[in-house]
Amino acid sequence: MELTFPAQLDRVKAGVLAQAETLEKAAAIYADALQHGGLVHVYANGHSRVTVEEMVVRMGALTGFQAFLNTGLSNFTDVLGSNGVRMNQAIEKVEGLGEIMLNEYDIGRHDALVVVSATGTTTAAVDMALAFQRRYPHLPLIALCSLEQAREAPTKHSSGKNLYHVIEGSKNGLLLDNCMPYGDLSVTIEGQTDTYHICPLSSIGALTIVQSLNELTIRELDRRGVRHHVLRNMHLNDTEDSYELWVRDQRRRYARALNNPQAEQQRDAV
Repeated sequence: MELTFPAQLDRVKAGVLAQAETLEKAAAIYADALQHGGLVHVYANGHSRVTVEEMVVRMGALTGFQAFLNTGLSNFTDVLGSNGVRMNQAIEKVEGLGEIMLNEYDIGRHDALVVVSATGTTTAAVDMALAFQRRYPHLPLIALCSLEQAREAPTKHSSGKNLYHVIEGSKNGLLLDNCMPYGDLSVTIEGQTDTYHICPLSSIGALTIVQSLNELTIRELDRRGVRHHVLRNMHLNDTEDSYELWVRDQRRRYARALNNPQAEQQRDAV
């Protein structure tokens, strides 16, 4: 029996390494935020929430990353019923939710936003990016999505934009390519019973980008002489001198995101 999917990982490896220069720019943005006590806010909807979880809280996670996850937009594991996938798909088509979500946070002058979307075309993801761009045009805005699909697929948002177009019009924007093929599915099986398109690659690509940036960000902070909190392996009892410090640093940063007078002044100025 033939197994072909593992060979698709070469596509991700090559695609990530080809973005080395852009990744270094993104790592510098992360390092600027973290060095100055700020936050990198990370938004996703649908299955892309796994990318946010990878960044925010797991072994090896850096402090200073905050999840922008709304339950209705990112939780459909019930599959059916009131929290099922149809409900999620309906909510992610509603425009204006980006502005409402941003109302819940004080964005600091050293903060950045990452918007994650497999395709770069989802209405909710584009809406969040546009809302952030309108409010904070000088702050970094990073999209993690498919470059090809975000550039070439028909738009869904009433602005006529996908994430590619939002980043193109941003003063301080970067697009990181998750390296998936157009349509995401990487394996086609011409079977006896049907032709099957399977094995999405976007999550693997996005998680590879996330961990590449974790490495590059720590290297950049260390190059600047900045020591930073990293969550160690709790399963190996390797957290005695770091876990509480990691949590406390998160607490300080998150508190400013909920009540930051300087951020209010910045918003008024914008």
